[in-house]
Amino acid sequence: MNQLHSCLISELSKLKESSKEAVENTDSFNQFKQYMHIKRNVEDELKKLVEETMASSTNHLILVCGSVGDGKSHLLSYLKSQNPEIEKHFYIHNDATESNAPNKTSMDTLSEVLEDYTDEALGKKKPEKNILLAINLGTLNNFLNSKYANKFSFLNKYVKIKNILEPKIEDTLFDSSSYFQYVNLSDYQLFSLTSDGPSSQYMEEAMSKLTNQVDENPFYQSYNQGCKKDCPASSDCPVKYNYELLMEDQVKETIIRYIAELILKYKTIISSRAFFDFLFNIIVGSDIDQAAQREKFEKYLINLDTGEYLSALLPNLFFNFGNFSNTFKSISLIDPIIKRSETLDTLRIKFFNTNNISNLFDDYLNKDKSLDQSFKTALNKIKKDEKGIALNTLLRLYAFIPKANTLSLNINDPIYDKFYTNLYHWNKGNKKELKDLYTEVIDSIYNWNGNSPSNNRMININLGKNQLKYIISQTIDIKQHVKDLAEIDVKTLDKFLPYLILKFIIPGKDDFVCSIKIDFPLYQLLIRISQGYRPNKQDKNNYVNFVDFIDNILEFSNQKEILTITEKSGEKSKSFIISDDEDFGYEFKEKK
Repeated sequence: MNQLHSCLISELSKLKESSKEAVENTDSFNQFKQYMHIKRNVEDELKKLVEETMASSTNHLILVCGSVGDGKSHLLSYLKSQNPEIEKHFYIHNDATESNAPNKTSMDTLSEVLEDYTDEALGKKKPEKNILLAINLGTLNNFLNSKYANKFSFLNKYVKIKNILEPKIEDTLFDSSSYFQYVNLSDYQLFSLTSDGPSSQYMEEAMSKLTNQVDENPFYQSYNQGCKKDCPASSDCPVKYNYELLMEDQVKETIIRYIAELILKYKTIISSRAFFDFLFNIIVGSDIDQAAQREKFEKYLINLDTGEYLSALLPNLFFNFGNFSNTFKSISLIDPIIKRSETLDTLRIKFFNTNNISNLFDDYLNKDKSLDQSFKTALNKIKKDEKGIALNTLLRLYAFIPKANTLSLNINDPIYDKFYTNLYHWNKGNKKELKDLYTEVIDSIYNWNGNSPSNNRMININLGKNQLKYIISQTIDIKQHVKDLAEIDVKTLDKFLPYLILKFIIPGKDDFVCSIKIDFPLYQLLIRISQGYRPNKQDKNNYVNFVDFIDNILEFSNQKEILTITEKSGEKSKSFIISDDEDFGYEFKEKK
């Protein structure tokens, strides 16, 4: 349905995934897309590959890889709009998921497009044309495992050598000796790692594209002409309030911080397209969007009750968006309203027993940025059954615009903060900063199967079924292995792995080096174990990779000839040692 109201909402609707502006076409790059273009490092990588390919005496296939909606087509469209000469030098295939004819699959079409780069063609002569191919990693994998796989073994070998389908960071320098080149947008996260916390040039600039107070910004011009001058309902409109809130740098920084937390904690994959859709939904929201497509919209805004008005504010739309989006389904798990602490509980009790709610908002929020007249009017009209949404609004607004020098509500996750810090130092190769991390993980390895009675660097051996009388423990000396952890001399990490890969040395005839991949959920569990928690059956089912990791440690240790058996009898216990001497064989004796 067409928008009936020419206002800021109409302009913001261009951000929606369902908008025609979200569909990319290499033959069209209009003024709006020119304005919305955000330069990323991958753009320079691709531009350099294109220029070196054009200067080369040999033609090449450039794979522009990534995930759905991450901007591959937009990038090709933009480069083409900036340098029309590209079309003279390249055949551009913008969507590897489409077919050229009804009777052909996308794999059939892709095979035809790449005919110059089959094994047979490359064995006879050089390719006749350069190709720029935008392709999703899933589509590339399917193609290399399709019925055409045998025709493209050279391409398949290149993809494997460059680890294009693997979660590894590789250089994408031009290789004149290869017919294949590539850039991978998936190598770049939506944010960067810094010592001061996550930052994102891309997300920050995307939000600034909406709020910059410049003539070429269509969103600001719509806000300036409509919301501030011509709209009779502007003082009652949550969209106006949300847009003005997003103008604040502090709010932009908080959004970036929470998006990074969502990605690292729950492996959320957020494409460029999904992020712009998200921005629309936290400014406008589905209820306001639907109402804006009907007549008497201004009357609808004026008649909003306090609960409806508060529900439509940016912080509430932000943390409730998981109810409407599968991509953002985990955002409720980082919502401040689910946090529990003595300070928060005291505030909740005080909130429901006060007659002056607006004073509490003044106490905890930066009122210069939050409490405009429409907001104050809504708070003064609040009813008893609307206090719940009002409290949620306070806690969520506090996450975005807390008052300086006020009592902290302690809504941050300290385990996540430690994980982020360790992730930064591990990706950067700062060995001296990782001592506590390795200590905590090693402690967790020893305690994974329960605490050994001797507490002396021993791992309990799983006997196959639970029993209470005997505990068998194996002495193992586990040490960190950080020699091959390369240090990176940059402060901001644009390319990084969103998890840790830690290596350990297990003494043996040949020292055995084993490694374990640790994402946030596993890290969270290991920290709890190092603090005394004992993993249950469900934990071990969820982290089979860690169970296998410990089994490998037990199998390859040369100290497995030293076993301790602890026999429990009531409150008393006895310990026995089994040792193996290469000259005298096994010895069994009680441990004194």
